[in-house]
Amino acid sequence: MSRPAADRPCAARPAVLAFNLAGVELARRIVDAIGGDSYGLAGRADGLDSAFEDAAAQTRDLFRAGRPIIGICASGILIRLLAPLLKDKRAEPPVLAVSDDGATVVPLLGGLTGADPLARRLAAALGGTPALTGAGARRFGVILEAPPPGYALDNPDDAKTVTAALLSGAEARLEGSAAWLENSNLPLAPDGEVVLRISAEAGAPPEGGLLYHPKILVAEFDRPDAAMLERMTQAVDTLGLSQSAIAFSTAPEGAPIHHLFTGGLAAKGVPLRLVEHRVEGGELVHGEPGLRLHRYAEPQDPLELGRAPGRVTVVGLGPGAKGWLTPEAAAALDRADDLVGYEGYLAMVPERPGQRRHGSDNRVEIERARAALALAGQGREVAVVSSGDSGVFGMAAAVMEAVAAEPVRWPSVTIEVTPGVSAMQAAAARLGAPLGHDFATISLSDQLKPWAVIAARLEAAAGADFALALYNPASLRRRRQLVDALEVIRRHRSDATPVALARNVGRKGESVTLTTLGEIDPAVVDMRTLIIVGSSRSRVFARADGRQWMYTPRVYELETEALTEDIG
Repeated sequence: MSRPAADRPCAARPAVLAFNLAGVELARRIVDAIGGDSYGLAGRADGLDSAFEDAAAQTRDLFRAGRPIIGICASGILIRLLAPLLKDKRAEPPVLAVSDDGATVVPLLGGLTGADPLARRLAAALGGTPALTGAGARRFGVILEAPPPGYALDNPDDAKTVTAALLSGAEARLEGSAAWLENSNLPLAPDGEVVLRISAEAGAPPEGGLLYHPKILVAEFDRPDAAMLERMTQAVDTLGLSQSAIAFSTAPEGAPIHHLFTGGLAAKGVPLRLVEHRVEGGELVHGEPGLRLHRYAEPQDPLELGRAPGRVTVVGLGPGAKGWLTPEAAAALDRADDLVGYEGYLAMVPERPGQRRHGSDNRVEIERARAALALAGQGREVAVVSSGDSGVFGMAAAVMEAVAAEPVRWPSVTIEVTPGVSAMQAAAARLGAPLGHDFATISLSDQLKPWAVIAARLEAAAGADFALALYNPASLRRRRQLVDALEVIRRHRSDATPVALARNVGRKGESVTLTTLGEIDPAVVDMRTLIIVGSSRSRVFARADGRQWMYTPRVYELETEALTEDIG
């Protein structure tokens, strides 16, 4: 059965990294054999799908995004690059090192997430040898701690002990049926002392053995809400079955889906599929208004029925530097079927084979948001792209406005907003700590709000002695607003107040200039400039190396006179 585009496991596409010319052709062969994207070190491994200049940043970004990584390099290179990120072996994606002649494939990480099968598959395609170092995987051909899709291990913490016992000569006895165990090289015997139980029923694992739950239940919902989700849990418990035996759930196409329902399913690890017809086949083991449970003889694949709900994730790219893209945002970009955004921002996102790009002018935010929601309504995974943090003068508000205007139009679409690094944060980091105390953020653009509102806010914020971060200060046609804004601020600040002009921070042509409120030249400011105006307490100082720093003290001490007057 063919799978819709939205069902492609984008986040699981392998990333093949070549670090020198010798690896370029092999990278192409690997992608041809197993799919994925190829990346080459700029100037040394050109001609692949994408180029990177910082090997550590590129490799770590892919790792954080959950991409299987295949490096055509020495094992030590990948080990050193990824060592700071290693935390949870059950969540790490596969990481493999391949010799540049393709003769040796070494799985380094991700033994529980498919590294060994990927190594075998890759070695077979290249005519090489998989260098499997895990004793259990090498001898038995399976990793007991990592069952294949369709099965869940109830007691994974016992898998290491069980594997050690089998490696030491113990025999295993199967209770139930599972082809992946029966066809392995495990020492199976009818009277084996180590029990491997395959059962959908709930219960304690066998002493000294393992309990696997086959995913043979399908939950069919007519009313996808939190109450019905609780009814499913109760029904499965009443039947004496394990919650881990639920393969997936279904809801009618076009039905409104409550966020607590989708959140609850996600917490249980149960996929949701949208269907146009009733579920067929299997044994109906539970039925009530709004919910039916079907039991099958074999594990069920969720991708074989219906489609996944669509999702819109609003992503902030950060100010521009690759290291300022958050891992959550990187993962959203990587799994997306479609990218929607201003053309200038889309150009900042590396091309990924299979992804569609929908670029538009910077002044059609609502139309762009509606387009993204419409795509997600078709079941697609959509990333809406902003610069900086999408929630700071970005596309997150536009998406919210579009949904608020028609709250029931896209009933099955999930909406997420990922946090990002804003331009003011990046500029402040370059300067020291100019926003170290209370501050206000104001856009000087009057395209979406009248200048009178902007002026009133400037008056209030300047009068309250906030440090100010001024976005969109000037464009080619809009020059007067900055001049007027400075006049407002000068009514409340001295000419000696420090001012920073941060242009293209994190991008090519970055510059950060320190000046004062009395000396700032509006003519050098454009839309790529973020202005930080200090409060009355902000200070600039220079260290022995000559570099100047700007900060606003955390302690705000009132003048003695003002304090006495206020108390009196």
